[in-house]
Amino acid sequence: MRSAFSLAIDADHTPPLVGQRLKRMVAEDPDRALYTHLLFDDKPPLCLTREVIWQRACGLAAELTARELRQRPVLLLYTAGPDFGPAFLGALLAGAIAVPAPELQFAAQFDRFGRVLSDCKPGLILSTGAMQAKLFAKLPADSPLRACPWLATDTEDLGSLVEPAPVTPSDIALLQYTSGSTSEPKGVTLTHANLAHNLHMVADAFELEVGARIVSWLPHFHDMGLMAGILTPMGCDGEAILMSPRSFLTKPLRWLQAISDYRAQISGAPNFAYNLCVRAMDRGEQTTLDLRGWRTAFTGAEPVRMATLEAFAESFRSSGFARSSLTPCYGMAEATLLVTYKPMGTPPTTYLLSREAAQRGQAEPTQDLAGLVLTGCGYPAPDTQLRIVDAELRLALPAGRMGEIWVAGPQVARGYWNQQGDHNAFDAELSGLAGGRWLRTGDLGFVSEAGELVFVDRLKDIIILNGQNYACHDLELTAAASHASLSEDSCVAISIDTGKKTQIAIVAELPPDARASAEQVASSIRSRLFTTYSLAVNTIAFVRPGKLSRTTSGKLQRRLTAQRLSDGSLLPLSQYGDPLTASSALISGDKLS
Repeated sequence: MRSAFSLAIDADHTPPLVGQRLKRMVAEDPDRALYTHLLFDDKPPLCLTREVIWQRACGLAAELTARELRQRPVLLLYTAGPDFGPAFLGALLAGAIAVPAPELQFAAQFDRFGRVLSDCKPGLILSTGAMQAKLFAKLPADSPLRACPWLATDTEDLGSLVEPAPVTPSDIALLQYTSGSTSEPKGVTLTHANLAHNLHMVADAFELEVGARIVSWLPHFHDMGLMAGILTPMGCDGEAILMSPRSFLTKPLRWLQAISDYRAQISGAPNFAYNLCVRAMDRGEQTTLDLRGWRTAFTGAEPVRMATLEAFAESFRSSGFARSSLTPCYGMAEATLLVTYKPMGTPPTTYLLSREAAQRGQAEPTQDLAGLVLTGCGYPAPDTQLRIVDAELRLALPAGRMGEIWVAGPQVARGYWNQQGDHNAFDAELSGLAGGRWLRTGDLGFVSEAGELVFVDRLKDIIILNGQNYACHDLELTAAASHASLSEDSCVAISIDTGKKTQIAIVAELPPDARASAEQVASSIRSRLFTTYSLAVNTIAFVRPGKLSRTTSGKLQRRLTAQRLSDGSLLPLSQYGDPLTASSALISGDKLS
C-alpha cells in the first residue's frame, strides 16, 4: 500500500506541513512509537511515542512563543539522542527558525560554530543541561556563547501544552548550514513549504508504504540525516530507528543489524558507509542478517562509486540484500535534500567514458577498461526540473555534454541567510528562456541520452592544467587504486601555486603497517597517475589515518586540507618530490595556467 494522507494538498499546491502531519499522526495513533533510539552497551532501546513527542514539542513551542521568537533563529545544540527530535519539532510548531548544530568537541568545530553564531545571531540556544555545563567549563570568559540566552529542554519545566498558532508555508522553518566542503558555512533558508514538498517527493519517489520504518545513524544536523532520520517518518506515518554516528562508526554492522531487526524499508548513507560495512565483513565480523525487506538503500552526499556498491551487494547477497535496492541519489541542502533518484527495482547504471573526451567536456562511451567510471544518480524527483548548462554562456547543453547542473522546483530554497555567498545562485536565468528561477548547484555533470543525471565533481574541485580538465575525485580514486595500502576515501588531490610554478600534489592517509614502504607507495601513485593521465605529480605527502579534513557527512575537504598543510597545522609523516612549504599557496580546484 502506497503512502496516503487524509489531509489534502492546499490550493497553492503545498502538501501538508510538518506540524499538520505530526498532529494528524498523534490523533490517529498516539501510542505508536515515532522515534526509537538504540543506545547499545546493554541498554534497552528508548522509544518516544507520538503523544510524548507532541507534548514535548508543544510545551517548547509555547515557551518559544512566550519569548517572542517567531521567525527568529533558535540554535539547537544536542548530541545524538532523544532530545533533539522533540526540540526541533517544537521550534517548527512555534514558527521559530530552527538552526541545527553539531556537538562541539574539537577546535575546528568551535571555530565553525563561531562563524555560524555570528551569521544567524540566534535569539536562544536550545540544549541539555549537561551539554551546557560541559561547554561552559571549557569556554573562555569572553566567548560569545556565554552572551547568548540558553534553555535546557531536559531540565526546564516548559509548562503549557497549548497548541501554538499555525505557521504558513512561506514562513522560514530552518537554516541548514552547509558543511563547507568548498567554502565558508552558509545558512540555507528553507521554508515550511520546502520541507513539505521534499517530504512528498521522498515518499513518492521511494514508494514508501504507510507505516514504513526508517533506520538512520546520520547526523541530525546534516541535511540527509535531518530529512531521513527526523522528518521522513512524517511523510509516511512511519517510525524512525535512530542510532548515533559514533555507534555506527565503531561497529558499522550495527546499522545493518538494526535494518534487519526492525524490518526497515528504507535506509541509506554516503558511499563511505557502505565501504565500511564491506571492510567489516572482510575482517570476519559475524552477524546474522535478514535484509530482504530493505527496498531502498539510498546513497549520496559524496560521489557514488559503483565498485563500492557492487562489493556491498555481493557481500550481503546471502543475507537477502537485492542489488536493485541500491539507490544512488543526487541532492543538496540548497534543494532541501532530494533532486534525483534511481527508480525503484532497477539496478544502478555505470558509465565507462573516454578520459580524453571528458577532459574536453564530452561524455563519450569507451571500451577502454582504464576509462573514467561514473555512476548514474537517477532521474529528477516529481515536480523537479534539471538542466546541464554552459555556465559562462548560460545556455542549456544537450545530452552527453558536461556542464554545471541547474535545478528548479518547489524544494529549492529561498536563498542564503543574510544573502551570504552567491545569492544569485538561486535566481539564475537561462539564456533564451523567459522566466524561471534556477539554482546553480556548482556541480559538474551531464545527462545521458536516457535522461539520467551523472554527477562528475564539484566545479571548484576541477583542476585545469594546460587546458585539460581533471576531476579531483577521479585523480584520487586512481591514486588509491595504485597500492593495496590505500583506500578509496584516503587520498586528496590538490593544486599548488607557488607564485613561480604550478604543481599537482596527492595527500594520502597511510596506515601504520605501510609506513616502512612509504617510498614504494609514493612511487606507485606517481606511476599510476602518469600512465593513466600523462600527468606528472610533483609532490606526494603522507599523513596519519583520519587526519585529512572531512565534512560532517564524510566528504573530503580538499581546500581545508590544503590550507592546513600551508599553515603547518597538518604535518606530513613523510613527503616525496618537491617540498610543501608553509609559505606555499595551496589551492584546490582553481584554474592553472
